[in-house]
Amino acid sequence: MSESNSDNESVIQHKAWFAAWPIARTAMHLVFRRKLFWVLFALALLSFLFMFGAIYLLATLRQQYPQVEQFITGMLKDLDGSGTTFLNFMVAQGTVTMILLAFAGSVLAGNDHSRGGLIFYLSRRINVVHYAAGKLLAIGLIISLTTTLPALVLFIEYGLLGDTGTYFGEKYPIFFGILGYGALLSLAVGLLLFALVSWMPKPVPLVMLWGGLFVFLPILSRILTFAMRKPGMRRRDAMEESPWRLLDFWNDLYIVGNKFFGVDKPLFTGAAVVVCAVCIISALAIVVRLRQLQHQS
Repeated sequence: MSESNSDNESVIQHKAWFAAWPIARTAMHLVFRRKLFWVLFALALLSFLFMFGAIYLLATLRQQYPQVEQFITGMLKDLDGSGTTFLNFMVAQGTVTMILLAFAGSVLAGNDHSRGGLIFYLSRRINVVHYAAGKLLAIGLIISLTTTLPALVLFIEYGLLGDTGTYFGEKYPIFFGILGYGALLSLAVGLLLFALVSWMPKPVPLVMLWGGLFVFLPILSRILTFAMRKPGMRRRDAMEESPWRLLDFWNDLYIVGNKFFGVDKPLFTGAAVVVCAVCIISALAIVVRLRQLQHQS
């Protein structure tokens, strides 16, 4: 009898994990219903459309004027089809992505906390871990829509418009680099956003704090970098080697993300420590807050 009960509980727990997808789907549906989301999403696609057209133009020049194409790609590393091309594209998407997440954060999870939606979810056969997994999945999918998916499309386009066999045969690690960096963004930024939303569900304070993290801290890190640089040090070296740059969380993600494309950047260890620390603290903050809300309900 005890074995039967144990088997039933394991089946229920196994099925509960599948609840993460309906939770994520519902959260994304709420975001997709907002017109502002589609305005911001269209802005995020402008950079993608520019890159898509530039790659097509270079493919045309490669066939008709190969010397011109080599000159352009030699001058602009963002268009040479290397890992740097797609990494820089994903980084460039960061500004609009952060604005999009600031808007979507309160819709994805904040309303559950302020309007009692969390009580509804927890009344089902799920716990706070399953609920958090669903919300993090929704945030990760939105991040992927503006960064990872467009980068994969550009990678495929670059290969199809050139020497397909040679390009994909030599550059296939870029594909996994895009997936790896995209997963890093989804995990780290998703945990941070969900932690902030859990403690600050109202839109205005959330946007102010989110802007402070991704606008004020980067500006502060640049000011301190230039103010504290050694005499005679070049600006570029200071930007890459100054430990004050670790205050910029998006730059930390960029430094760690280079590793997925086989590039070693200065301050990698420090950036990795900051990213891991933010993820761990965010995860703990989420669990503590959701436990509090569960007991209060």
